[in-house]
Amino acid sequence: MSIIKELWLAIVVVLVVAIIGSVSIYGVTTKHYVEEQLYAKNIDNATMLALTLSKLEKDPVTLDLFIMSQFDIGHYSAITLKDANGAVISDHHQSFQLNQNSPRWFAKYFSPDVAPGIAQVSNGWSQYGTIYVEADTGFIVASMWRAAYRLVVGLLLIAVVAGIIGGWFLRKILRPLDDVVDQAEAFQDMRFIKSKVPRTLELKRVVNAMNFLAQKSKKVMEEENRRLDLMRHKTQFDDESGLANRDYFILMLKGQIAFRDTQGINCIFLIRFTTEQGFLRIPAPERKKRLRDLVSAINSALQLNNQSFTDSRIARLQKNEFVVLLTEAHNASLIAYALYNVCTEVMCHSNDPEIFESVVKIRPGDSVSSVLMRADTMLNEAQTSDAAFPSIEGELLHNESTENEKAWTEVLNSAITHSKVETFNYPVLDSRRRVIHYQSWAGVEINGELRQSGYYTHWARYLGLLPQLELTTISYLIKYINAIETQSKFAFLCSEQFLLDNEILAQLYYQLNNSQNAARQLCFEVRESTANRFPEAFKQFCNTLKAIGCEVGLKRVGESFSQLINIQELGLDYVKIDSGFMADIDSNLANHSFLRGFCSLAHTFGIKVYADGVKRSDHHELFSELGIDGIVSHIEVIEHLLDD
Repeated sequence: MSIIKELWLAIVVVLVVAIIGSVSIYGVTTKHYVEEQLYAKNIDNATMLALTLSKLEKDPVTLDLFIMSQFDIGHYSAITLKDANGAVISDHHQSFQLNQNSPRWFAKYFSPDVAPGIAQVSNGWSQYGTIYVEADTGFIVASMWRAAYRLVVGLLLIAVVAGIIGGWFLRKILRPLDDVVDQAEAFQDMRFIKSKVPRTLELKRVVNAMNFLAQKSKKVMEEENRRLDLMRHKTQFDDESGLANRDYFILMLKGQIAFRDTQGINCIFLIRFTTEQGFLRIPAPERKKRLRDLVSAINSALQLNNQSFTDSRIARLQKNEFVVLLTEAHNASLIAYALYNVCTEVMCHSNDPEIFESVVKIRPGDSVSSVLMRADTMLNEAQTSDAAFPSIEGELLHNESTENEKAWTEVLNSAITHSKVETFNYPVLDSRRRVIHYQSWAGVEINGELRQSGYYTHWARYLGLLPQLELTTISYLIKYINAIETQSKFAFLCSEQFLLDNEILAQLYYQLNNSQNAARQLCFEVRESTANRFPEAFKQFCNTLKAIGCEVGLKRVGESFSQLINIQELGLDYVKIDSGFMADIDSNLANHSFLRGFCSLAHTFGIKVYADGVKRSDHHELFSELGIDGIVSHIEVIEHLLDD
């Protein structure tokens, strides 16, 4: 029972006891008062009758008639006249008459017990006899009951009014307690909020203690975040430029080549500046500032063209080389020229180095060394020929020049209109190889062949059809779950454009609310980079989906997880570590330390950690030691195996 109900119960008990006590005290007090007054009235009536009888002839018949007439016109219970010897001369009495509106229990406990009035009747100078007079108490009991009834009704009305006023005060007084309850429930979701301190002394102490706990817990989380950031920057970043270092980029590139969709246009942009002018020999503070300016310009160019690719990675390969990895890029040549232009604008002073750039596409059969070697070879040729423009691989130029925008528009609109979509499902397994959920990748039927998302995503994004295409795929998943009546869960990765399209999100929420059972089996994921760029939109996305019953997760996590604003308030169910962190996991001790700290931080927030890009099946003990809760298997599941 809640404290509010207990307090109300206590108030009701107090009021009932108060009413019963008030009525009882009133009844007893009134009874004693009435008894005193009636006894005095009996004496007065007996004295008056005795004086009158003393003046009358002492004929028994005459005396009896007179007493009978007085008995009939007065309110008497009994009048008795006895002679000097005790013999009854006249006796008139009536039984107690209870008013029909007065309850018997009230008469039983509160009827006045009055002694009779006694007076002496004389005959001349001698005593004739004694008269006894008792007043009628029936009307007194009825009057007492009416007064008691009015008292009870009045007290009940006062109690109701007092209850309404008291309830308002009670809510006001206990409002800080509600805040404390909300605060405690927020702690369960790892949201460390502070409550307003009330004036009530006892509640003030409780709230202050809870606020101290919230502040202390949040401080611990922030310190863990900072420690994780320091560890990450120490092992993965170049201090001078602030970019990822070569080792970290190689890991990311390995993960891209080994585990991600290779049907899309994934590109490497290699940027080099010459060293003949002695740029690297200028004072370290000035060189660091110029390098940071160059990095800022590259990031600005990528930000301006962020609708032309899905994800980006930028790193410093060598002292005079920067590399950019773009996934699912559209119009790579436009991006290449944008990067080249901003770099030459920064390096435009006298004695500044020259800028050269090469762009290559990652092919399905590429390795890390082969793709970098192609980019380096093209860059060397551009430098030898002193090219004043980016050197772009012919395959990229051919792809851009031959693709027909109108044809792609028709194909993708047809897929949306006729729901020509399916999913490629990959199981996510726990340490006992039990299925946690299935990772569902969108597939679109193009020219009779089912193509994975990388093949068409860059065109769908360019044409503004990506959010609608993703919604169509989610609708397919909802129908699929309802059709096969499976208990399995399915995770779907949503794009940045999907997250920011309010109309599409409204349609999604409508479909989920109309299919609650399927909604509870759906997990929605967003890339870590997207959540970082649009924290408010992602928070709203999380809150709405969690309220419906869906799970929410982050994908390709690791680079900036600790930078997410109030990560503990998002209610995330899980995160999936970027496949790049799994490359060489058995021998990369630096990654061990980072992943161990990362998993510890995530588990503190109540978030499960799954690893993407796992090649081998003999790492269970290592994953358990690091704190990883499951792995994403890259074996596609045949449809009929999904039926539980």
